[in-house]
Amino acid sequence: MQSMLRRHLSLPHRVTCITDRPQDVPGTMQVFDVKHTVSKGDFNCIRRMWLYAGKQPKGRPWPGDLGDRLLQLDLDVVLTDSIDPLVDRPDDFVIWKSESTKRVNRPHGWAYNATMMLLRPGARADVWDRYRANPKAVERDADVDGWDVKCNSDQAIATYLLKDRPVSAWTSEDGIYSYRAFAGPDGMKDTGLPHGCRVVSFHGRRGNRHPGAKDLQEKSPWIAQHWH
Repeated sequence: MQSMLRRHLSLPHRVTCITDRPQDVPGTMQVFDVKHTVSKGDFNCIRRMWLYAGKQPKGRPWPGDLGDRLLQLDLDVVLTDSIDPLVDRPDDFVIWKSESTKRVNRPHGWAYNATMMLLRPGARADVWDRYRANPKAVERDADVDGWDVKCNSDQAIATYLLKDRPVSAWTSEDGIYSYRAFAGPDGMKDTGLPHGCRVVSFHGRRGNRHPGAKDLQEKSPWIAQHWH
């Protein structure tokens, strides 16, 4: 990620890795202990909800401790072209509006996906405040509304809380694509990068379905070209 950002983000920036494995992080990169976010609880990615938090009581970490302008990127993305046009914008909050699998219990076909998110800390503290006031109730209501919290974790919760409120969003028209959407879950449909592609996310699959998977690199040679 650090290498890809050097090549594809010309704006001044500092890389911080939020992790519980500081020993795996290069010494040139700042580390933030994931324990300062929220408890993992029952859901895979719930800790990302912390990024919505507003100013916290003295002594409690908040996203503003990381900087006054944050770009959240999951590690399982490949940057294939400059992301300056995605990041160099004045909005206080921008999130990826991704395609999502339609199922009976989640018929929407889209979701706000925190794989990529740009924000000024506290800009959407309303999301954090509503969630933290009664997490179980929000999770239940998001499920009833069809967002499938057990599967989609923070994505389901944030989408439910944002869906009726004004949100600036990136889509595939901005060059952000889901790998499974154009290449298939296992790369069997890949015919090359979509036109105008800047970011490819490998979200939504467990196990060895990330950019470092050798079989995916064989089916999609562009992965190894860009992910280094």
